[in-house]
Amino acid sequence: MALTSDVNALSKAVAHPPVPQRSLAYFADLNPTDNTKFIEARVYRRWTAMKVPSLIATGFSCILLDKKANCVYRIEGFGFEKTDSWGKTLDNDFTLCLGKHTRTNLLKDNDYPYHYFNFAAYNELGTRLEKKNPILTDYIGYIHNVEKVKEYGSAAGNKVKVRNIALRNLNNNVVLFTLWNEKADNFEEEDYNQDNTHIPQLKVQTERLTDWEQERSRNRVLLATLLQIDPNTQQRVLFTQEAMILQVDTAYDWYYQKCDECGGKLDYGFIHGHCHPYGTESRPENSYSFRIVITDGTGNAVMTCFSPQTDGLIKDVNTLLQEVANKDPAIIPPLILALQNTRHVFQFRFAKPAAKGPPTFVLQKVMDHPPSILPASAEGPSSPPTTPPNSHAHS
Repeated sequence: MALTSDVNALSKAVAHPPVPQRSLAYFADLNPTDNTKFIEARVYRRWTAMKVPSLIATGFSCILLDKKANCVYRIEGFGFEKTDSWGKTLDNDFTLCLGKHTRTNLLKDNDYPYHYFNFAAYNELGTRLEKKNPILTDYIGYIHNVEKVKEYGSAAGNKVKVRNIALRNLNNNVVLFTLWNEKADNFEEEDYNQDNTHIPQLKVQTERLTDWEQERSRNRVLLATLLQIDPNTQQRVLFTQEAMILQVDTAYDWYYQKCDECGGKLDYGFIHGHCHPYGTESRPENSYSFRIVITDGTGNAVMTCFSPQTDGLIKDVNTLLQEVANKDPAIIPPLILALQNTRHVFQFRFAKPAAKGPPTFVLQKVMDHPPSILPASAEGPSSPPTTPPNSHAHS
């Protein structure tokens, strides 16, 4: 009996179900267990990951941006991995993996966004730093300062280049950013300098001059110029200007009391019982704190006057308090109001920048007249006389 085989039966393979077509998905709809999706996205950022400090390349990475992201390729056949803690750049828990079975097709679609930002506010940066795995952060502000490129390291090891750039927001909060290596070199510093030519560049003398007339004219800058300057860049610089007091600001208290122990400001009529042992009497100190509006003809500026920097402008605050009947700090005495429309030479500094509004100043010294010089004592022997004062010489 011969054994025969059914050729037709052998040629029939086991029937496989048809491969389903992949469907378009947005990033927010991706599931790490589902391989039936494809995406359309723009390559937003790309970089080569390296080991530090050897700088050995370990992989190619990129950030993709889709239409719905809250830039343009069609990508299918990708996998998923849980994002490593050290490589987490976005607020996603998984990373797409591209391999030999991944297919990419270039698309022509101008509807895809070229940028997507989710800006963090200044007061949100601290929580980003506290997280164990910080993500990339978008921050917005204008350039406050640009430093020169600095190089660290030596030929025996590795060399790195860094450039610090400070950004300032509308509340005058400054954040320092560091650019590394190629980005530090490629920063368009010349473009930045050209864009800031309208901002006055001051050349100031920071050391006090011994000659009074020279000190009286040190850093003599127009108010209109100072009002364009960033106060954070000149916090320790003293300026001088001859100006007229246009107005005394009656919305602010003209004096305040400070605790003789901690130096803190006392609310009117209050005491700091926590600063003194029970049964002891506190002796608060009085200080001027009135605000004036001054002008030099080019601009108007607000200046706050404290004691004892008001010497030469008005009498001592304690003397004035003894003369006024109403000691309420909100009631401005006529003697202070009489300062309006008077001219003086002021030495002043920038006040700490406020959240909003133009820069303000703090009085440092009134320089209308040279300081009085005490008469020199007559020269004489350093040792007391040998003859007692009450003794009489006998002839």
